[in-house]
Amino acid sequence: MNNKYYTILILAIQIAAGFIYGYVREENADRIREPRLVGDTEDYFHNAGLPVFSLEFWTDARPPITALLWKFAGSDPEAIFKLQLFFSIASWIALAFAVAHALKTGWLKPLIFIVTLAFSLSRDIVMWDPFMGSESISLSFMALFLAAAVWLFAGWTTYKAVLLVILAFFFAFTRDTNAYLLLMIAGLISVVFAFTIHRYKAWTVGAAFLLIFLASSQFSLMGLRPYRAILMNTSLRIFPSEIYTEYFRQHGMPVDDRLVRMARNMQPGETFAVNMALMFDQDQEEFRQWALGPGPREYVRFLWFYKAETFQNVFLETSEESFYPDVYYYTATGYRPIIANDRIAEFLYPTRFGLIFFFAVNLIAAFVAAFAWRDGRALWLIPVLMILLSYPQAVLVWAADVNDVARHSIPHNVLMRLGFWFLIFFVADFLLTDLAARLPFLQRLRNPAA
Repeated sequence: MNNKYYTILILAIQIAAGFIYGYVREENADRIREPRLVGDTEDYFHNAGLPVFSLEFWTDARPPITALLWKFAGSDPEAIFKLQLFFSIASWIALAFAVAHALKTGWLKPLIFIVTLAFSLSRDIVMWDPFMGSESISLSFMALFLAAAVWLFAGWTTYKAVLLVILAFFFAFTRDTNAYLLLMIAGLISVVFAFTIHRYKAWTVGAAFLLIFLASSQFSLMGLRPYRAILMNTSLRIFPSEIYTEYFRQHGMPVDDRLVRMARNMQPGETFAVNMALMFDQDQEEFRQWALGPGPREYVRFLWFYKAETFQNVFLETSEESFYPDVYYYTATGYRPIIANDRIAEFLYPTRFGLIFFFAVNLIAAFVAAFAWRDGRALWLIPVLMILLSYPQAVLVWAADVNDVARHSIPHNVLMRLGFWFLIFFVADFLLTDLAARLPFLQRLRNPAA
């Protein structure tokens, strides 16, 4: 077959698969009876009601980008559902095209395109479209950010780098934890490329990520988001522990023994009673002033003082929520899985042996990273980081907010599993390309049109 027609055939397969994918997503969404509203929803509606160019919009109780997109939907739940659905479809198709374009082996292109789209049909991705929170939009920006990163690593140009930084901005201002992921990436790429001819490019992108992180952190502080996290962690993590309570008492925290007793004898349905008391009771004003002042700094010191627990408790206390979370209880009424076959669903998005899978893929990624470093295969850095950064993200989620670890752990679980798929294809593409160059009879396997 002529190379030109072979390329057209591959593109036609991808376009057809994209249309089928969009149709399947939309048909499945029609089963949802109504969008799912939760406690956080009102915060986003409040933010969406503020003027975009006001300081209050950017420093409200929640990061602003979700509210910005909700504005376009008129803050109507049904319209927001549709917006989130179509944004998700477009984002994942863009990612599928980007990774397919990055491969050199012809027949692997439509295969990775289809696998990427099939992966995004997993419950932990599609279930958030009717959910009135930041999850769907955050995952969509994550897909676009990855697409831009793959596109940039496939061949550097300034406009690609600018696009990556713009998407990084939207990604970071959708969820606060996304900004910390950018900080991790900035540090790692600055080190990895430090002794290569690409170091100035890497440092420029890393500096941009750092600035985005600092801006996000400053707006978060102005919006008192760390303050609210301190209150939640105090009621659900510190007060229930005698050791932790005494640590903070000795470091200046005003401790009400009545609330400590409440925290240690909580009954079902009283989970937030202590948190509400800390937030609103008149006799807790001294505590609130501490939480607004040295509280966040003392909490960071506490995490480092008990660093063994900080780095291990994602395994000892919340391994299920951190590495194979079950968030089915957040699905909207009428939700049905797109991939009905459990074996296929597990194959695409493994959860059954979540902790074993986590350790296995991290070991594989670390092993592959050594070869990527030796051979200068920069593209492999993307899936390697997607996998290896899952653990520090899990620690961050555990440390940042004790409430609802499972829901907040979805992004790094998606990244880890998707990164494993990308790593398989990138390595396979390299092996087929390298072996074909050495063994001519394998040329046809690499490219049937040859």
